[in-house]
Amino acid sequence: MQEFQSNSPQKTKMIAKEFAGNLKPFDFVSLIGPLGAGKTKFTSGIVDFFCTDKKRGVGHILSPTYTIMNSYYSCNVTVNHFDFYRLKRRDELEDCGFFDSLASGVITIAEWADNISIDYKKYIEGNYYEVHIVAEKEGEGKNKRHIKIEKIL
Repeated sequence: MQEFQSNSPQKTKMIAKEFAGNLKPFDFVSLIGPLGAGKTKFTSGIVDFFCTDKKRGVGHILSPTYTIMNSYYSCNVTVNHFDFYRLKRRDELEDCGFFDSLASGVITIAEWADNISIDYKKYIEGNYYEVHIVAEKEGEGKNKRHIKIEKIL
């Protein structure tokens, strides 16, 4: 387990870029944290690590809250970014292509993965990481984040 402190969105992104060096095809990253904690910013750092050519269409990363999934194909490796905020059941994971993503040799990232109670370990062919991000909300510390990265599988 690794733990980090971040005091800015840029630092959160930098931590994610360093972490991304561990990732390979078939890996799954579960992002857990409250609204506004920095899950999408963390994803942005991972995508930036793999997608170094901004001219090929990868720029600002947005959370796929309504589309459920965004794919970044201009990467050295494809990254599928899911957002399970509005999902509640396992069959919704099937419908949105999540299980196909896990089996397709890409890196799969899911925000709000804790919204659906399933044993993700049963479906993962590569490594499985849980990233917990907790934000401080009070006073001068409003940009502070505690980031815990744990390798589950």
